Amino acid sequence: MPAGGTNLQPASVIWEKSLAILKEEMSDASYRNFIQGLIPLGIDDGNVFMLSLPREKNAYGYSNELQLTSLRHVYMETIARIVSNVAGTELTVRFNEPTADEIEMPPMPDGYCECPSLIRRYTFDNFVMGESNRFAYAGAMAVAKAPAVAYNPLYIHGGVGLGKTHLIHAIGNYIHASNPCAKILYVPSETFITDVITSIGSNTREQLRDKYRTLDVLIIDDIQFIGGKQSTETEFFNVFNALHNANKQIIITSDTAPSAIPLLSERLKTRFGCGLVADIQEPDFETRVAILNSRIQQDSLDVDEEVIKLVAEHVTGNVRSLEGCLNSIVAYADFTNKPITTELARNVLKDFVGKDGSKRPVTLELIRQVICDYYDVTVEELESERRDQRIARPRQIAMYLSRSMLGLSNPAIGEFYGNRHYSTVMHACDQIEKKLKSDSALKSNIDDLIDTINNNKN
Repeated sequence: MPAGGTNLQPASVIWEKSLAILKEEMSDASYRNFIQGLIPLGIDDGNVFMLSLPREKNAYGYSNELQLTSLRHVYMETIARIVSNVAGTELTVRFNEPTADEIEMPPMPDGYCECPSLIRRYTFDNFVMGESNRFAYAGAMAVAKAPAVAYNPLYIHGGVGLGKTHLIHAIGNYIHASNPCAKILYVPSETFITDVITSIGSNTREQLRDKYRTLDVLIIDDIQFIGGKQSTETEFFNVFNALHNANKQIIITSDTAPSAIPLLSERLKTRFGCGLVADIQEPDFETRVAILNSRIQQDSLDVDEEVIKLVAEHVTGNVRSLEGCLNSIVAYADFTNKPITTELARNVLKDFVGKDGSKRPVTLELIRQVICDYYDVTVEELESERRDQRIARPRQIAMYLSRSMLGLSNPAIGEFYGNRHYSTVMHACDQIEKKLKSDSALKSNIDDLIDTINNNKN
């Protein structure tokens, strides 16, 4: 019965309305697999909305035990948020655990694979799509729905913290929900490198090959780190060919396009580019607002729209930066027992936002402007073919700061500075990095430039 005499709608009515919203917000596979068979039991005296798992297998053959695990660790917050919104009061959600006396637990499908390497909380349902990642999202969804049919390999590249890892885990989770018997493995490239080194030292290369070549889906993160490591490249080349020839899905991420990975062999660059190559850019203002709103809804936070806009306007980097800033604001408000206001947000975000809120976001254009002012050169000179020291050195520093402060790829920086080849950017950054180790004057100049860029006002 309703808690504390609260006049709530019946649980069945609340759940029926919630189902309609959940169906719209979630992917079809997630909804059918985990949600649609749930049965509302009622609302107990502690404002707990009770749901029962079905007595039979769900749409894709998962047992109740497996469904319960996914509900608790992936979908609990989403369900609680929507049920609370429909009910008009905060409710927590609890799932009854079927016992052997209550229901007959169906067996796991023959050949079921647990896939422990996947991070279950990363799904398409909680990935915020915007203009900056729309193409990559569409490619990822196509692969998830038709592995090894739509695009193979799928290669996603972009800067740190933009959602690449979330997206590739979402693919894995979607495929696993659709086919519980699929052998799916997610590995960072560092793990693959370690596996290769270990296999060489222990003479277990055949075991290594069996581990990777028998997969249905291989997801490898940050592939750029294998560049220049000959034994690792050779093993991955063989794994890639074996999986691709067997019509198995390969999913790859990197910080740059295949052609721009330093020291990577041409044969791998060619293979990485033979499927779909999609990039993820920094989120635009609208996407940043959507990301923040999504996080606020998930955590049931009370944050004013003006605060959201303040953060979205001035924290223009990656998703991690946005969420980190929001976490700092919420934590400070909690510690000081103060409401979250724009004044409080400005105080917390003083490293990102000027006191008057007029600090400019760090962009390629801003870095270029500061460089030009500092060294008394023009934009035209900076983008020209001139190689004299008066122009070449500021250009190299501009490229170095563009990569170190923004995390942009070499091709993107080269295109901005007069459509230069990515190798020119690599050389420029390498030169500055080397000189910084011994040139104290250069280090002082770059420190001044970074400080000017970070504190630049409109």
